[in-house]
Amino acid sequence: MELVKDAQIAKAIILSPDFETYSMANRYRELSRRTAMDFSATIKLLEHLPVFIGGENHQRIRKVMAKQISRTKESQLTAVHQSLGDLFQHCFRPAAKIDLVADFAQPLWRSVSASIVPRDDKILDLVDEIPGLFSPILSIRERAKINEKIATFLQSNFDAEDEDECLILLCLVSLGARPFVGTLSLSLYEIFRSHPNLPMCEVSWPEAFPSSSLTYVDRMCQATTDYTGLQLEKGDRVRCVTQSPLYSVDENRRALFGFGAHTCLGKSISERVWSLVTDRLSKSDLRGECVGIEMSPHDDPFKMPIKIEIRLH
Repeated sequence: MELVKDAQIAKAIILSPDFETYSMANRYRELSRRTAMDFSATIKLLEHLPVFIGGENHQRIRKVMAKQISRTKESQLTAVHQSLGDLFQHCFRPAAKIDLVADFAQPLWRSVSASIVPRDDKILDLVDEIPGLFSPILSIRERAKINEKIATFLQSNFDAEDEDECLILLCLVSLGARPFVGTLSLSLYEIFRSHPNLPMCEVSWPEAFPSSSLTYVDRMCQATTDYTGLQLEKGDRVRCVTQSPLYSVDENRRALFGFGAHTCLGKSISERVWSLVTDRLSKSDLRGECVGIEMSPHDDPFKMPIKIEIRLH
């Protein structure tokens, strides 16, 4: 696998028709052949995740997702305002010790995503588990458990007139879970870590997320080529680094939500949430002290904190 750590070259490869998306479904087809285990439910779901598909199917699925996001825009904003009001009241208090993941970012995402796609507690759990399927170190046993849950979901919607749309909407909220929760909690951690003794009202809050849970994008070379000095063969996997401390602030910011046809569908609501969160915190006299951070080992392709504890003073 080739690693591209130049912002401009990475963007060019991501947008180039000479490269296609990395198929996670094909990875599970290979796994199924190798282990003689049935991962058909997982494969079906992965073929509905825009991040791992391209072409006409990608366009069709993104269109359904975009319509759902558009038609629920007002509900999303209502959910954000209500959830933030409750969370700030319960979490951001003097002498409180909170987990930015479990106590803040995750409940906020669940509120927002429920306004986009209504669902029950079982679906909530499945949404949180689906991104684990992308990890190269997840055990076969855990993959099989998640596959079984997806199969149960598919079976429960088998007779539905809009079965395909049900799966697409499940993918929609699954795709947003780790990018939203990870990026929000990691960004707040970065702010508190870099301003350990400063009241929040004195912090220069950035307009955009200063950290991201998605730091690279994989592409597959479609033909033997010499691309900007890279000697590539057909079928080579290229990892394009999109977020890096070596990049400028502007380069990281421009790549925050992706490029072209794969631009994040949650860009608008994510930016709105960050604006509301920072506006609220910028009016607080509290100081945030970072106590500790624990990252998930399953960080492919999303960096995901398990826990980020801060103490408020």
